[in-house]
Amino acid sequence: MFGLKIFQRKQKLKSRTVENYLVDAIYAFENREYEKAGGEFRIITRAFPEHPLAHLMLGRSLIELGEFEKATDALFKHLRIVPESIEGLIYLGLTYYECGKLESARERFEQAMELKKDSLMVRENLAITRMAAGELDKALDELISLHDDRPGDTNLVELIILTLGRLGKWEAAKQYVHRMREASLTLEMEQE
Repeated sequence: MFGLKIFQRKQKLKSRTVENYLVDAIYAFENREYEKAGGEFRIITRAFPEHPLAHLMLGRSLIELGEFEKATDALFKHLRIVPESIEGLIYLGLTYYECGKLESARERFEQAMELKKDSLMVRENLAITRMAAGELDKALDELISLHDDRPGDTNLVELIILTLGRLGKWEAAKQYVHRMREASLTLEMEQE
């Protein structure tokens, strides 16, 4: 009976085209309709088990729904098809992070970092994971390096201050805030 359902879905997909399902699924995802998006991506993955984007987006939908075990499964299927997928590794790392599996999260971010050393997203997620794991000195080094690359990113400043605070370096945190404020004012004057 299950085989008949897959065959029927394939026939339905052929009449509607995979692209139509993808467009509808991505539209639903971008409109935060994660259950609908997940359903559409799931149809595609069942009919076309080697469709990498469908597995990746199914995983992302499941993360949003808090279904981390299923998300992990979808992301591993994506990585089986595209082993060097930076995005797949990042989302797998995020899934592990959400489950509190910080060591596994860190490993996935480090794998992604090996593939693309200049990825700001990977570096930021790795730093956040290190913070959560208590590797505060390493996290701080990475955050400061990231801030050098993105001086206007206020989220990074907040993370740096938080990390300095956790390290008990409140005076350094205050000085950092003052330096950032001065840099921000200088940048604003230059833009005028």
